[in-house]
Amino acid sequence: MIYSQKPCSCLNLIVSGLFVAVLLSVSPSVKAQSTNDILNLMIANKTITEDQADSLRAEYAIKQQSVLPDKKFQLDAEYRIRPEYREGYQQMRNDTASAATFTGQRTRLNFSYTNSNNFSSLITIQDIRVWGQQDPKSITPSTLQLFEGWVEPRFTPEFSVRLGRQRLVYDNQRLFSDNNWRTGAASYDAVCFKYNNDKISTDLVGAFNQSSDRLLGTDFAPVGFTSFKLLVMNYLKAKIFTNTTLTLINAGDGFQATDNTEKIYMRYTDGGRLEYEQGRFYATVASYYQWGKPVSGKKESGWYVQPEIKLSKISPFQFRLGAELFSGTPSDTPKDEDHSFSPLLGSGHTFNGSLDLFTRFPNDVAGFGFVNPYLFVLCTLSPKFDFRADFHYFATMETPLVNKITLNKYMGVENDLLLGWKPNAFTRVEGGFSYALLSEDCEKLKKAQPGSHLLSPYFFYVSFSFKPVLFTQIFK
Repeated sequence: MIYSQKPCSCLNLIVSGLFVAVLLSVSPSVKAQSTNDILNLMIANKTITEDQADSLRAEYAIKQQSVLPDKKFQLDAEYRIRPEYREGYQQMRNDTASAATFTGQRTRLNFSYTNSNNFSSLITIQDIRVWGQQDPKSITPSTLQLFEGWVEPRFTPEFSVRLGRQRLVYDNQRLFSDNNWRTGAASYDAVCFKYNNDKISTDLVGAFNQSSDRLLGTDFAPVGFTSFKLLVMNYLKAKIFTNTTLTLINAGDGFQATDNTEKIYMRYTDGGRLEYEQGRFYATVASYYQWGKPVSGKKESGWYVQPEIKLSKISPFQFRLGAELFSGTPSDTPKDEDHSFSPLLGSGHTFNGSLDLFTRFPNDVAGFGFVNPYLFVLCTLSPKFDFRADFHYFATMETPLVNKITLNKYMGVENDLLLGWKPNAFTRVEGGFSYALLSEDCEKLKKAQPGSHLLSPYFFYVSFSFKPVLFTQIFK
């Protein structure tokens, strides 16, 4: 007879399960981070495996839901300090400018309150700064801001409405993301209708922006940034088969006309993602079509496709192989048409390399579209250490034509390396190094200094992140 594991391993798992069960039953308010610390210690001592720990974490989460308190107040904090060294970040290097070196810091306090199935709320106060940005000896303008501030009344166990400033994070964050890489991240003023049951999860988001309170008319003229005036978006996720999930996103974002404050140009993005998972194998394909008439007044028609396969639990590795394909506007396109796809509020940093050379679409590729095959290799060195290597190939979808000169589509390659250390459940330290090899045609496309392609851009950072739970109070 063949056993799936040694008898002593089974005994260890039983003992571990009983220990966590007792911990949960004795103290329902035990913090998740404490449980993680215990499980991580068991993994380090080889008492249980990583998969067994994941099962215990899932059981812990289920038990927490079943004993949800009537009223709960919690105070969390986040401290993120990130020194950076930039030599070609977001732009090609040149021989006349020196590297940028600075330290950015984000400090957050999260006040969350849950009143059983009646309502929940979250207030996040955030301070973002660069070290030395303010005079320490005098009164300076405050950098304190409200990052999130919403309340979510629940009308039924399945239906609720979230009102106020909130993050819009959906699917794999390609179209809607909180852009957490940025020191300030991103949140939006919106209303979100939520419905969730065992089969589907769906959100309906609406937002209408104004520059100030008014007595007559509407006007949205932001200074120093660009944003939509009107947003309507529906997100739906459903498991259609045992191993297959379907996600749909249909969004419309509108921008105010420059010559008429009451006129809004609407752009629509429709599509979704199909995911299949079986054991260690995962496959997905996403596709979106974009159409309408943006503020430029041109007729828009663009598309996006992302296929990917993933092999996981190949101890200690995980492999992700895929590609992003953005449609572009050929050089012979009529002047009243635009075929360049824009990824809305998504996170380019997550998908197109840590140097962020090709993240602002369509401007970073001059509207000629984008092709980005990638390979991500993730390695779990130990329960506390992990390593990641990302490889990117960059090219345009359409043949670029710049100053009547036809360029090659190939733009270059990038390699991102990341080493992470997690000494406990609320602390993470990671160091990242990225470099790229760019072509002469990339230099011409980006209108960089002649000879810039000979200078390889690179970027280095170290991030210190602390997210402790400071206080939890449960009321009966």
